[in-house]
Order: sequence, then structure tokens, then C-alpha cells
Amino acid sequence: MVIASGDLIRTALSVNGAGFISRRLSKTIWKILLKINRNMGARKILEQGGAIILVSILVSWLALIWVATSLMFISQPDSLMNVETNTPASIISKIFYTGYTLSTLGLGDIEPDGQFWEILTSLMSFTGLILISIAITYLIPVVSAEIEKRKVSVYITTMGCSVREILANYWNGETFKGLEQPFQQLTDMIILHAQNHKAYSVLHFFHSSNRKEAFVLNLTNLDESLTVLLNNIPDAQRPSYMIMIALRKAISNYLLTLPSVFIIPGKESPPVFDLSLLEKEGIPVVNKKHIDVRYEDLKSRRRLLLALVKDNGWQWEDLDAGEYDHRISVLDG
Repeated sequence: MVIASGDLIRTALSVNGAGFISRRLSKTIWKILLKINRNMGARKILEQGGAIILVSILVSWLALIWVATSLMFISQPDSLMNVETNTPASIISKIFYTGYTLSTLGLGDIEPDGQFWEILTSLMSFTGLILISIAITYLIPVVSAEIEKRKVSVYITTMGCSVREILANYWNGETFKGLEQPFQQLTDMIILHAQNHKAYSVLHFFHSSNRKEAFVLNLTNLDESLTVLLNNIPDAQRPSYMIMIALRKAISNYLLTLPSVFIIPGKESPPVFDLSLLEKEGIPVVNKKHIDVRYEDLKSRRRLLLALVKDNGWQWEDLDAGEYDHRISVLDG
């Protein structure tokens, strides 16, 4: 009971991420869903992952407290008495009584026998009330944070659905200065999401099966665009260095929260962006040997991004989601 309560408090009332039980349970369920997705191609099931995991966490808290309290009553044969027969309650009746008391409904035909069990029953009622209150309190900010995450994802999509598209859209023939304003807005938005993700790691498991709307893919495209701008574009054509670095640090702040959902850099490095795609757009690029050294310094970061993409059920090739189709088709009812 103490372990379950501690996990509940750490997960729902702390800003430092989920407790041990919630983290392990979340990752286990997500691995199962990913396996189903790989074996059956049922990507839509990943869209339900966040809701499934969220409900599972709430149920696990209730189940652990229910089991722990039931065992306490079961440990003493005469802890609960049947009012009608004036005999000790059966094991099933004790489990039933515990569940009813935690639900704050109460049960009239069984009552505690002795002051200790009366006090325990009172504590159980308070625990049930607190559990229900915390569950509601926990759900609302998680949903709000998920909406904020989708907002970030959609904003990046308006810039482009791939590294090539983002950079091509903001190349005015001379510079990339047009990226400064959206980069500044995204810095604040991503910092907020990073803090939300740190407080509610379950956000990681809310998934979109549409490549153009997937937060992980859009964020990775944004970071890869920054990598190209910082390493492969001449200084005169870049956006403000300070604005780019501020956005880079904001993304780093988010990436540092990933170990809380057991995501760490793998051994495999993703391919480097094909600069010839920018040259075809008439964009000047720097493509020299010393650039390879800079990318070597970014190896751990890019491996972490690859691990993030794969953990979300995607492949690195999915980063290029194609140009956004702005046409809207409405089905006649």
C-alpha cells in the first residue's frame, strides 16, 4: 500500500515524472502495442496507446491499494463481521467490503469489529476519495498538455513536412531570415512541452498514425533542419545564430526528459541529410571535410533522435512525409 501510494504521489502530484510502477507499466504496455503494430501493421492501435496506458496507471493504483488493504483484513479472521449472521465475514466478503469502502459507497451488512479495523475503514474511505480526486486532477492537465503538444506539431507542419521542405519554403533566394520569427515562437512552445513531458511522461505514449501530424517526426525534422543550418549553410545566409541556438537548447531540454521513458541513444547512426536536395533548390551549401567532424560531435544527439523515432513506431525514412496537401475534401453525409 505504501509503494502504491508513493507511486501515485510521485506520478500525479510531482513535477519530476512518473513513479517506478507507473513508468515500468507504461513502457511494458507500449512495447506490447509496438509489437502488435510491427506484426500486424495495426498502426491505429498506437493511437489508443496513451489512453490505454493512462487508464492502466489509474487501475493499477486502485488495484494495488485494494489488494494491500484486503490482505490486512484477511490477515485477521474476525476483523469484519457479518451483521445479519453475527459471524466473521468470508474472504470474498472482505475483498468485496474493501472495494466498496474504497469507492466511498460503503456497505451496510458488513462492519469492522474493533477500533483498529474501524480506524482502518475510515482511512480506506479517505484513501478512496483522495484517489478519485487525484485521478481527475491528473487527467485534466495530461489532456491539456497533449493538446499543447499537438499544437507544436501542427505549427512545425505549417513550416514543412520534411527537412528539405522546411528549408526550401523559407529560402527567399538570398537568406533564411524568415525562419527567425517561427523559431522564436517554437522555442517557447517546446520549452513548455519539455516541462509538461517531464511532469507527465505518459504524454510520450500519445501517438498519431498520420506522418504529417506525428510530433516525434516533426520535432526531429525541426532539429535536423537546425543541424543543416548550423553546419551546412554559409554564415551570411543563416538566421540569427542566437535564435537558432535558443531553439536548439529548447529541443535539448525536451530530449533530456527521454530517459524517463527508457529512451537512450542506440549504436546505430541515422543517415546524414542529402545536401544535393538543397542545391537543386538553388540554396548554397557548405560541404567540406571539416563538416564531418561537426556531425561526429552530434552523433549521440542524432542517435537519440533515431531511438525516439523508432520507439514511436516509425523509421527514419518516415521523416520525409511529402508535401502537405492543403485541399480539404468533405464527404457528403
